[in-house]
Amino acid sequence: MKSTRFAVGLSSKYIPEGYFGTTMKVQKIVSLDVETAELASRMTNFSAFVRASLRAEAVNADVASEMALRTRWARTAHTLGELVVGYAKAQAEINGEEYDEQPQVLVGRVFSQTRLEDFE
Repeated sequence: MKSTRFAVGLSSKYIPEGYFGTTMKVQKIVSLDVETAELASRMTNFSAFVRASLRAEAVNADVASEMALRTRWARTAHTLGELVVGYAKAQAEINGEEYDEQPQVLVGRVFSQTRLEDFE
C-alpha cells in the first residue's frame, strides 16, 4: 500500500493512498497558462506529479521531499526484489529447479497488488 508522510509533533505518520476513499482515478481539468502548459508537456507523467503535489500539500510537506521519499521507496523495493529473487533462485537450485523471474517483474507485480488476495 502506498503512503504519504506527514508530521505530527515530533513523530511521523503515514496516510495510506486511498485512505480518503477509493483509489479509482477521477479525471479533473486543470487550467494552465502557456508557460505552465509547456512545463507540463515536458513531464512524463503530469498526473502523477499533480497527485504527489496534492498529497504533499495536504500534509504540509514540500513536493521535493515527497518525491525524494517515493524515489527512495522505489529503490528500496527494487533492492528487496533483488534479494527475494536471489533467495528464490538459491532455493530452486537446492531443489534442482529453475527460477527465472527478474527483480523488476517481481517488484512490478508487488506494486500492482492492491488487495490482500493478490498477495496469495
